[in-house]
Amino acid sequence: MPSFLDRLEAPFMAAAGRLGTQPHLNAIRDGVVGALPLVLIGSLFMLVAQPPLPRNEWVVAYSHVSVGGHLLMPALLQGYLALVGLLSLYVAFGVAFSLARRYELDALSAALLAVAALLLANGVPIVDKVKIVPAANLGPGGLFMALLLGLLVPEVLRLAKHRQWEITMPAGVPPAVGRSFSALIPGLLVLVPLWVVVHLFGVNLFSLITTYLTAPILALSRGGAGVVAVMVVIILVDSLLWLLGVHAVAILAPLSAVWLVNIGLNGDAVAMHQLPPYLNTRETLQFFIWLGGSGATVALPFLLLRARSASLRAIARVAAVPALFNINEPLIFGVPVMMNVTLAPPFLLAPLTCLGTTLLAVHLGWVPVPHLVVPWTLPGPIGAFLATGGAWQAAVLSLVNLILATAIYYPFVQALDRRTAAQEAAAG
Repeated sequence: MPSFLDRLEAPFMAAAGRLGTQPHLNAIRDGVVGALPLVLIGSLFMLVAQPPLPRNEWVVAYSHVSVGGHLLMPALLQGYLALVGLLSLYVAFGVAFSLARRYELDALSAALLAVAALLLANGVPIVDKVKIVPAANLGPGGLFMALLLGLLVPEVLRLAKHRQWEITMPAGVPPAVGRSFSALIPGLLVLVPLWVVVHLFGVNLFSLITTYLTAPILALSRGGAGVVAVMVVIILVDSLLWLLGVHAVAILAPLSAVWLVNIGLNGDAVAMHQLPPYLNTRETLQFFIWLGGSGATVALPFLLLRARSASLRAIARVAAVPALFNINEPLIFGVPVMMNVTLAPPFLLAPLTCLGTTLLAVHLGWVPVPHLVVPWTLPGPIGAFLATGGAWQAAVLSLVNLILATAIYYPFVQALDRRTAAQEAAAG
């Protein structure tokens, strides 16, 4: 009789295959992931501007350091604002570039048009005869508008190419010039209607996106029942996909846009000396819940190092070091964890337990919410410490969750070891 996991495998594999090749989802993933290095560098500026130190006299003195006539701390915050504060521009460029390349269109023209459309939708007001580009809609808060425009522009380019709405230059014209003229009509089709809607009819597209899309999503990222339900679903889907042998990172990649918005807004709040409000971020999941990777498997190879089974010990020796840096594919496909009825319960239960302790600690005010983007390969306590701007309580919570995950895995690892060792003995 097929097991529960066997019955789930076929539909999950089919759905995962379709999602894994869906061009729009992949373009969103590429655009967001492509902007992450800039966010990492911007977070470094923030970390130096607001160092993980107690508010003592040294920090007060540090805040008044001047270099070349400029205060160091505001200058560092400018580095953060130039990178994270203009995040939507970079994502719009990346999403449009990726989708256009998948459609075999001129990717550079599409990317530039998407950036121009985002700026046009934002507007450039003139104050005291000075042109000012408002930055509020170009940071994390405008990310969903950037995603929509990044997807829209390549679709218009594809439609124009299909209908032959292009200016075709003679054969002797350089290719770069020819591509520029080919993008002229599609550019008009995007930019002129956008200008009419925003600047003639006065429609605030950013406000509409915020009201009907961004605000509901962000409401589910704060504390309360909403964020609990969302994060439980994320953990369950992630764990089930891995248990079925499906690479969950590729399937859940579109969520990175939501996580990037949340961590960016958290950083903005801290820059304004406010508490970061959004719990549902990649950093929360990575450094408090997915310790060692999906399923909170960081302790698994170290438990297996003491196994009686020679094969399990051999896998553990290979997988132990990668697990410290949140890479657990050697475990999932080597033990294997996937399709393993014995290890499926702790693979589901351990991250959910870590989620519970994390929610409790944050709710009670013991641990702050992460607000900085740091490399996901950092070991849990170190990543938690840095992502929260140097909160030692975050590192302690990460260690507590690690201990809990170890305790949950222990009896199941013992059962797996007994069965595998018996099979090895029987095989001679």
